[in-house]
Amino acid sequence: MLRAWQDVIVKWRFLPDGRPMDRSQARLHTRRGRSALLAGRLDEALAEFEAASSLSVDPLDRVGIGDVYLARGGWKAAEEHYRAALRTGGLGALLAQLGLAQVQIGRGNAAGAVADLELLVADRPDDPMLRFYLASAWYSAAEQCRSRTAEDVLVITSEEQLRLCEDAGRRILALRTGDEELERGASQLLAEVAAGRRWTWSPEGIAVSLAVLTVALGLMTVVAGGLLHNLMLVFVGALAGSALLYGIVHRFRRQNWRRHADEMAPEIVKPGI
Repeated sequence: MLRAWQDVIVKWRFLPDGRPMDRSQARLHTRRGRSALLAGRLDEALAEFEAASSLSVDPLDRVGIGDVYLARGGWKAAEEHYRAALRTGGLGALLAQLGLAQVQIGRGNAAGAVADLELLVADRPDDPMLRFYLASAWYSAAEQCRSRTAEDVLVITSEEQLRLCEDAGRRILALRTGDEELERGASQLLAEVAAGRRWTWSPEGIAVSLAVLTVALGLMTVVAGGLLHNLMLVFVGALAGSALLYGIVHRFRRQNWRRHADEMAPEIVKPGI
């Protein structure tokens, strides 16, 4: 999913208000369309951008129309308008590329959007608009990679999901967008990853009891061998105790994310990557 309505309209907030001396009818429609889009009046925005597009060839109008369809989940129509704007070059083409990345996110391919936006940021690393959209795409990728329950709860159920969430959190913070929501989400992702990587016993009571019993039996065997001056018994006791303890650790010690994934498995309705 797109992260928020903000992702659709924020690119317009990075643009200047336009050419104040340009009072052409097409430009007036474009400005009104932009104001309506920022206010969430989609029908009005669509009408104004279409009116502007009928009077002049301005890629920004095609981007505006694409944004309206994007906001409504019309991925195919949005893509058509973005690609039309893309052919014109310039600023309109750049905004069209951002729109196409958002279409990929809307279709569930946030990882593809991340790859495309990373290339744009590599070319223009100081552009705050591009850094914002890349950070948002990373956040969407972290959402889409995880498994979901029927109640739409996100659950990490694989090592690959854990790694991608960590990569997303670190990259978002490194981009320094200044967006509080994104940076808070990144910090929460990293906290979830850190908690998921902690080790725990599962089931704890049985594992601890077996470990204590194994250590006790191993020590008793070693002590008995020492008292009897039986080196073989000492060796067997130490070796058997170590082997049993290793088996217990291997069988019952789990990272928290694996334990949580096992507990939530019956509720998963959409597995992640």
